[in-house]
Amino acid sequence: MKGKVIKMNGLEKIKSVGIFFGLALIVFGVLFLVFPERVITFLAFIVGAIIIGYGVFRGFIVAVQWKDITKRYFKLTVSILSIILGTFIIANTQITVTALGIVIGIFAILLAFDRFNMASLRKNAGLNNTWTLVSGLIHLAFGVGMFYSAFTVISIIISIIGIYLLMAGIMVVLSTSYFLDL
Repeated sequence: MKGKVIKMNGLEKIKSVGIFFGLALIVFGVLFLVFPERVITFLAFIVGAIIIGYGVFRGFIVAVQWKDITKRYFKLTVSILSIILGTFIIANTQITVTALGIVIGIFAILLAFDRFNMASLRKNAGLNNTWTLVSGLIHLAFGVGMFYSAFTVISIIISIIGIYLLMAGIMVVLSTSYFLDL
C-alpha cells in the first residue's frame, strides 16, 4: 500500500493555517512574557543588523558608482557611520534602550504637561477635566518611569505585549478550531 493522500478543501486549509498562526502567537506571547529582557536584546540586535546592512549596502553602492555620484565622501561617511551605529546598538543594548527610554520619557512628560494645560482650559470652560487630569498623570508617571529605569519599563511593556499575544493566540486557536463546526 502506497502513501495515503490527504485532500484538503479550502475551509480545512484555512482552519489549519489559523491554528498554526494561533499557536505561533501563543509561543511568541510566552516568549515575550517569560523572557522580556532577551526579547529586547533580540529586537536591538535586529535593529542593529538592519542598520549595519543599510551601511554596507550604501557603501557598496558608493563604491560601485564612485566616479558617477556627487557628494561621494558624505555618502561614504553616512555608510561608515551606519555600520558603527549598528555595531554600537548590538554591542550596547542597555545603553541603547536607556537612551531610547529617555527620549520617550521626554515626550511623555511633554505630553503630560499638555494634558495638564488642557485640563486647566477645560476647567476654565466649565467642562469636566477629570479624565484629562488622569491622562496627564499617566503620562507623567510613564515619563518619570522611563527616566528612572527605561529598561525595566520597556521590559514591562514587552511583558504586556506578551500577554496580548498569548490571549490573541488562544482566541485564534479557539475560533479556528470551531470554524468547521458551525
